[in-house]
Amino acid sequence: MSKRTLVYVKPIVRQKWHGLNDLNRAKFQDTSDVLMALYDSKIGKIATGLDSEDESRLGGALGADLQSTSEYWNDFRVKLKDQTMIYDLAIPLQEVQIKLLKASRFVANSQKEFDQGKWPSAKYIIFDEIQELEKKANEVELKTKAIEVFNSLSVEKKIDLLKIYGKYTSDSSRDFVYTKLYEIVEETPSDFLRTASAKPEQIKIKALVFDLERTGVFRRKGTAYLYNDQQVGFDYDNTVDNLLDPMKQELLVKLKGDLEVRTPSYNTVIVEEVTDDITDGEPLVKTKVKKSKSKATTKKVKKTK
Repeated sequence: MSKRTLVYVKPIVRQKWHGLNDLNRAKFQDTSDVLMALYDSKIGKIATGLDSEDESRLGGALGADLQSTSEYWNDFRVKLKDQTMIYDLAIPLQEVQIKLLKASRFVANSQKEFDQGKWPSAKYIIFDEIQELEKKANEVELKTKAIEVFNSLSVEKKIDLLKIYGKYTSDSSRDFVYTKLYEIVEETPSDFLRTASAKPEQIKIKALVFDLERTGVFRRKGTAYLYNDQQVGFDYDNTVDNLLDPMKQELLVKLKGDLEVRTPSYNTVIVEEVTDDITDGEPLVKTKVKKSKSKATTKKVKKTK
């Protein structure tokens, strides 16, 4: 007995006025699309998706004339619902249906081709079992890698990343930072990896921009970022690039100084220190506040005798 080959057809959920995409739906309940073989000017006949061998083999199994000129196609329809539909290629009729769907401009033949923009009119995507397994394996691998990176981050870097995502608040606890950032890892592991793998100095500047805007040191005019009446960048990326510019370090020092004035705890980092003291057989963990001063506020103190 030959192994069954299953093919999955899924609706493409797009953001639309009706908001059904928020419910992971593509259309209203109890509605469907009906596809039929249409004339294709590129091949000069109706697009059934069948070659001559398919017409003979599947036509024999169905007892029908499957040539493109046959009246068989006048009434042939494939109904597509707003759900995942499964087709078994071991069943001749269902194989014919899949062949026609693959020939339709409304059905992308694979997620990869759809992502490459090859099916702009597609409302559905065809998946096969191998694609589904590969996709799931890639998703698991990606999420595993993202979790490994997450676990390796210091508390300070977790805070910086949460600032980049715009989800940090001045009273955010350590548990809040951990939980919120982990939610991002779970929901968008690919984006998290891309953000977390940026150069350390870039992450620091992006987190700084968040703090500068949050405290009012920066204000926005359209997409531009302003410091007093000075435009620092015409948009977010340009602002980050400018602050990374070695020629703009004097401005950077001023910005950090203003930020410290508004948030005295800006350079305070919470660390944990394990001491040798033993309590109930366990090392005693002490919380210590470590404060580092920025160059903008550091002053030399002359020692008097």
